[in-house]
Amino acid sequence: MTNMTLSFRPRIFAAVLLCLSAASVLAAQPESDLVIAESARARLTLADYDAELAKLPAASRAEFALSQTRLRQYLDNLYIVRALAADARAEGLDKDPVLSRQIAMAVDKLLAQAQVERIEAAAAVAFDKSEEKYSARAREMYDVNRSRYAVAERVKAAHILVMFRNGNKDAAREKTEAIRARLAAGADFAKVARETSDDPSVATNGGELGWFEAKQMDPAFAAAAFAMTSKGEISAPVLSSFGYHLILFEDKRPAGFRSFDEVKPELMAELKTKALVDAKAESTRRIFSDPTLKVDTELIDRLNVEAVEKANASKAAAKAKP
Repeated sequence: MTNMTLSFRPRIFAAVLLCLSAASVLAAQPESDLVIAESARARLTLADYDAELAKLPAASRAEFALSQTRLRQYLDNLYIVRALAADARAEGLDKDPVLSRQIAMAVDKLLAQAQVERIEAAAAVAFDKSEEKYSARAREMYDVNRSRYAVAERVKAAHILVMFRNGNKDAAREKTEAIRARLAAGADFAKVARETSDDPSVATNGGELGWFEAKQMDPAFAAAAFAMTSKGEISAPVLSSFGYHLILFEDKRPAGFRSFDEVKPELMAELKTKALVDAKAESTRRIFSDPTLKVDTELIDRLNVEAVEKANASKAAAKAKP
């Protein structure tokens, strides 16, 4: 960081605090006119800052200025851009034919993106206003593709894992049996799991595995868990590829289908996404179906031929080099 930037930072941050927190100043002039920093070369206003902030995801904007360091660096960079751009104009760079065309294209891209966002926003509003129609469509999708929402038999369980130390299965088995005896005597499963289990997640979940399908687990573990039927039952030691387990059976759900109410939010989100995509596609279709549109295909072909010739010449020159 240069000395200029270091000396500039306190001035910027003081101005930001003034803009954002001094009610008397805000009342004296329009908020967008408030100057964060200025010199004979350039000016940075609160409106400039807000415009740049609008480029960030909406969820990030509210928290952006909470970091003093990040805010200062961001404003430093904005002012540097302003100052360098002012220098470029003073030197006539904005009059350069290629650069001026690039500037115009950059403006067009920003406007095009704004138009796409407007199209999406309008499509989202239209979708929300037609919720009943789309709910009916979601129901049709559910009924036609019900197999898509099939769920296998599931078990809810917790476990304690005892891994082998130095490949000693017998010692692991003995430890597992001792832990099972504590549980049989009435010890709390989660407490014992935190004290004894080698599962690294036990500190946060107390051995709880939640609901799972057989295919999600080690075959031996799954076979034992799905064979259990009584809530609160604790298995005998189960040997898996990870070590010995004690399984606490909590519940079982038979195979079946997720209900429409359960999957409706997913279907509605899918339909809304499609509505937005369709709206953008329709906009593109209208652009290319414009009867006044003319395309110079010969020019496009020429550009392609010239590019191929240039590439071939470069390859030939490279091969010719010793």
